[in-house]
Amino acid sequence: MTNHPLGEELYAAYASGALSGPMRLLVDAQAAVDAAIHEQRREAEAVAGLLLEVADPVALSEKALPEVFAAIDAEEAVIGEAGRAPMQAGDLASQKAAEAAGHAINELLSLPDEIRDLALEQGGWSFAGPGVRTMELMTDGPAKAQLIRLEPGCGVPRHSHDGREFTLVLTGAFHDGRDRFGKGEMCAADPSVEHKPVAEYGEVCIALAVTDGPLAFTGPLGWVQRALGG
Repeated sequence: MTNHPLGEELYAAYASGALSGPMRLLVDAQAAVDAAIHEQRREAEAVAGLLLEVADPVALSEKALPEVFAAIDAEEAVIGEAGRAPMQAGDLASQKAAEAAGHAINELLSLPDEIRDLALEQGGWSFAGPGVRTMELMTDGPAKAQLIRLEPGCGVPRHSHDGREFTLVLTGAFHDGRDRFGKGEMCAADPSVEHKPVAEYGEVCIALAVTDGPLAFTGPLGWVQRALGG
């Protein structure tokens, strides 16, 4: 468990481009909510920039520029394709649904830019238990980044870890039976840790969770997981 920055080596790996996509997202998100982390990341990028200046140049392939332009054209082609579904006037159920959707959108808009943009592309939350919703943002090999939304007083099942798990609090706070984690704080766990994060009362807790291995549930869900071969 840690309640402190990820460490200089990780920021150096970030600046050199050696991190997985989910881990880069974690660093970006932490820098967005913590000014001290933002400064450490900036310093690491400055050092990486100096190293690039003294490194021997490497020639690009002949296909590099056409591939970049093709990617830009593909992205521009899909902008504006999605539109809002019309809402029937006087339909109370539709109005309530629209208000709920607006509230959900506002929650996402309050998140750091990098996470907000990915979340808005996903289209919505997935049910993961009473008061618990998840949203997968990206995967990169065994590494995965997802948002976890906990209603006050609700939490994920008790679990251990097959690999490392980093959970960065973006809104609200949670307690995992070992420590409390508020906005901008990070809970780090490894195979030696078993815990059950539960959101504090008063505010919805939204956290970014990055894992490099599957979770292993140890409560009643553990029996289900093992029965299914998980």
